[in-house]
Amino acid sequence: MELRNLVIISIITLFLMSGFIVSVSAENAYYDKYIDGLNVSFDLEQSLKDAKLENKTVMVIFDQKSCVYCEILKENTLTDSKVQDAINEKYIPTIVDVNKNPMIASNYNVYGTPTVVFVSGDEDFVYQIDGYLDAEEFLDELEQIE
Repeated sequence: MELRNLVIISIITLFLMSGFIVSVSAENAYYDKYIDGLNVSFDLEQSLKDAKLENKTVMVIFDQKSCVYCEILKENTLTDSKVQDAINEKYIPTIVDVNKNPMIASNYNVYGTPTVVFVSGDEDFVYQIDGYLDAEEFLDELEQIE
């Protein structure tokens, strides 16, 4: 009986602590360690507000855990220094998990990943990149956006 109570107390403690950790990390909308060299947001609403204030475009990266090409995009393309320079100059990179936010994906007509949608702070569509691109191809696409 004593072991059972200890297990229950441990589970409750872990549950409560995990909620605390999530709430603390949500205070800062930008994470510079997720992809070294980029201040990535996971809060689309905040990114849209910031885009208006900073006169930038939001670069919404639609992602999901089971997407191999999403990981390759983040590990190879988005870590390239030239790509990062171009993104940091004009865009607010924001990652949206399509499994956790299916309505956001649907609102932007995203049906596969990786998909990168560029929108203004007023949520006006600017440009879209479907699928994986290497760094050189990604830079070529960024040059098309004006």
